[in-house]
Amino acid sequence: MKIAIDLTPLYGRKHTGMEYYAIDLYKALITTGHQIVPIFHVENTVDDNRGAYVIDKTPRIVLENWKLVCAVKAIQTDIVLFPIFPPPVHIYGGRSKIVPVVHDWAYLKFRDTLNTSARYYLTPKMNRALRRADAIITISETMKREAGEMISRPVYNCGENISSDYKDCSSKVSLEYLKKWNLKKEGYIISVSTIEPRKNFKFLLKVFKPMLKERGMKLVLVGRKGWGKDAELQKLITEMDDLLIFTEYVSLECLMSLYRFAYAFSLLSLYEGFGRTPFEAVACGCRRIVLSDIPIFRETFNNHALFLPLDAESLCISSLMDGFIPLVGRDFKIPFNVMENRVSLFLRDIERWQNRDKK
Repeated sequence: MKIAIDLTPLYGRKHTGMEYYAIDLYKALITTGHQIVPIFHVENTVDDNRGAYVIDKTPRIVLENWKLVCAVKAIQTDIVLFPIFPPPVHIYGGRSKIVPVVHDWAYLKFRDTLNTSARYYLTPKMNRALRRADAIITISETMKREAGEMISRPVYNCGENISSDYKDCSSKVSLEYLKKWNLKKEGYIISVSTIEPRKNFKFLLKVFKPMLKERGMKLVLVGRKGWGKDAELQKLITEMDDLLIFTEYVSLECLMSLYRFAYAFSLLSLYEGFGRTPFEAVACGCRRIVLSDIPIFRETFNNHALFLPLDAESLCISSLMDGFIPLVGRDFKIPFNVMENRVSLFLRDIERWQNRDKK
């Protein structure tokens, strides 16, 4: 089969979990033996695939709603995957099977936390995809289960990889990176994510504040500041100014080092589709993980983390002050290569589906 994958959003954007997922999905597709055609905007920033289709620099609205449709028609592909943004609204009904990836259902469950672009531009496109796409890919069993309750399209869980860049981190980390912020080994808690409402940043500050003050530790926040206006949050940030460090984006080696030498990693999201950063932390050598008690983290981390209930602030504070954060077990498996096998199974099913249609 000839399979195209939309990688146009990689150009000119800081890479977050979705962008890294798209790159890993592309690499998994290449291992299947099918003809893979990546679609890029301006340049191929991933590899030297001579079969890549590159769209000239184009305004975003035109790119995502017209140029991509033209590209798919020109390639004459059997399947097109959209791992970052939803497909163009006019792409359905042609020869190509359209398969978007749904990373989470936050745009439905937490609509009020979305920025304007996500709410009024991306959400209608995704809703159309759920009605018109030939199949849906999700990234966890939790997501697949939730999808089955909402849509009638075939749903495949292709899982999520942790980048192979995080293998053998010991040769890439250095205490030198900590000097920029005057940090000490195991003298800080780290959290890595876009700072936006769904990540529950305010709750994170509230429950860690007593522990940080008592132990003289810092809370290191890595990632871009997103959206949302919250007066209470701004007040907390001001009050905790001497306890907080905002790094914005950092190099991969710096991030690995911040993970490796942290006392613990924490992510207290209201909702996640997978949650890549706790795995990255463990891969780099962080042995204590503190997560919100939500279904996806129970699925992926089982008994290898301290789970904090989001409706019990005082209990969370007590748990952290008691100091018992279980160490991640040596038997904990980091998903470096799970997508390859699952993607092959997904394509095998699609191929049988196509052959049945031809008959």
